Amino acid sequence: MNAIGKGLLVMIFWACLAMWPNALFAETPAGEGCEEIITLLKEQNGKLSGDLRRIHREIAALRADLDKPGLDDIFSGLGYILGLFGMAAFVASRRRKE
Repeated sequence: MNAIGKGLLVMIFWACLAMWPNALFAETPAGEGCEEIITLLKEQNGKLSGDLRRIHREIAALRADLDKPGLDDIFSGLGYILGLFGMAAFVASRRRKE
């Protein structure tokens, strides 16, 4: 990129910054006072706290459900026990043959 192209790019950048709308900057509306904003923030904080408590309860319930053994765990345990008894029976039968 040559020097003219860089200069043009810088000029366009500064022109865009100069035309940046003032509405994007945070300003207090003229009709509302600080008291109304504070009460609104407190109401929103209360709602968010309630939602957060509900989510915590749901997560705790999901964790409690995950801690309980499921059908897969029960059948896996039974298969493991039967496999151990099968191995013991196999070893016992091999000893009798010798």
